[in-house]
Amino acid sequence: MKTADVLTFMLLTVQTICLSTEVKIPKLILISMDGMRYNFLDNLNKENILNFDFFKTGGVNVKYMRNVFPSVTYPNHMTIVTGLYPESHGIVSNSFWDPYLQDTFHEENYRQNFESKWFDVGSEPIWVTNYKAGQSRDSGVVLWPGGVAEMKSYMPRVIPGGYIYNLTYNWNKRVDHLIEWFTKNESNIRPINLGVLYFPEPDEVAHVHGPDSQEVKDIIYKLDKTLGYLKKRLIDEHLFDDMNIIITSDHGHTDISTSQLIKIDQYVSKTLYIARVGLNSIVTCLNPSKASTREELYAKLKNIPNITLYRKGGESSKALHYSDNRRISEFVLEAKKGYILKSTKQRGAHGFDPEKVPDMHPFFIAFGPAFKKGLKNADPFNSVDIYSLMCHILGIEPAPNNGTLKNVLHILSHPPSPHASTFQFTGVTFLVVVIFVAFVGGLYAIGACRQGRIKQYVQVNRKIINHSEFGQSSLLYGSNGEEEEDEF
Repeated sequence: MKTADVLTFMLLTVQTICLSTEVKIPKLILISMDGMRYNFLDNLNKENILNFDFFKTGGVNVKYMRNVFPSVTYPNHMTIVTGLYPESHGIVSNSFWDPYLQDTFHEENYRQNFESKWFDVGSEPIWVTNYKAGQSRDSGVVLWPGGVAEMKSYMPRVIPGGYIYNLTYNWNKRVDHLIEWFTKNESNIRPINLGVLYFPEPDEVAHVHGPDSQEVKDIIYKLDKTLGYLKKRLIDEHLFDDMNIIITSDHGHTDISTSQLIKIDQYVSKTLYIARVGLNSIVTCLNPSKASTREELYAKLKNIPNITLYRKGGESSKALHYSDNRRISEFVLEAKKGYILKSTKQRGAHGFDPEKVPDMHPFFIAFGPAFKKGLKNADPFNSVDIYSLMCHILGIEPAPNNGTLKNVLHILSHPPSPHASTFQFTGVTFLVVVIFVAFVGGLYAIGACRQGRIKQYVQVNRKIINHSEFGQSSLLYGSNGEEEEDEF
């Protein structure tokens, strides 16, 4: 093969690779409806939840999700997007004390939600993983708890201005922002391929009126209309057929009795403990006031009736994956079902260990080309598995996490083989392939040139032999006695 042919071959190979990289990047929308219990949809008027029913019957409906302790908003939302237990991602509650920072985080503190020091403590949310995969990927996050702070030096698209963390922000406008990010394609702004969307209901209504109230049913009907609006916008923008959609929640809800109040101070002196934060009416946390009071405090806490006591480092706290983090208190108290640890006027609550109180389990619906169609009451899996599921759908390599893709294979339309691994053809991979092709092509070209020189040398020697055989007087002269040109 001539050198020109080799170069042509290399150019064609590179062109083929370039064309092969122009693949369609998978799209995904993750939706959370705060406080949506696994069975809330079961007893509702079907005519008022046509959109929920559309996604359920046309996709996958899981019996329930196994969420994490404590079953409150911030820890579970961070678990969904990182695949980590709270002790690993560091968001151990809606409010917590950090002994290293010597400061307390409160979810209601508007400013703190933007501060990376609370969230960027080692975990990697799905929007960071998606961005790191390259191929012009980007993500948009609409009011997700923990989603408005920069993490791993990356900030996703968020709602601009004063609405950035306004939980009362209009639901349809949230959808509009997401659709705009998916469709906007300007020279300096690329469209997203991952959208993360949060709705604060039915949690707020369930707290006030109780989880089985008519008010909760009414707010779910409103959520259904918003799902219909999302579907319409996706269809109008020609996004619907390629879009994968996951609709889930952080926790469920249960009725509580405000008369069954456990007063800790009736059993333990305030001088023995420090209560920097209380999680809610179901779970609270205490630290000993001094190292010398630790065992005395532990002995007295064990005698409080109608609670479950977790001690940091103990077997029960380890089993909950709620132990190995500086932000977790020495002692965590969980009221038993039917009791509360803090006076409240609320009629619905959450926070219990989901394995002890099944009402804490959230729902899960999935729809789109990545999922099976018409799969009802699919086997439950863990909320830590959702991150691995999303990475698989997006075709990206997950960061270290506590989930297992194997647990969700039964809901996928085309599950990977047991030995398959995620491969992402990124710009870096492309560059490596081009360099390799150039290297091989270069070696081939050198070999071709060398082969040509050898062939030329052989031809010269043949002429020399021929001259000798016919008795020529000099090797420098041809048969006509004229000097031949140098062959070399």
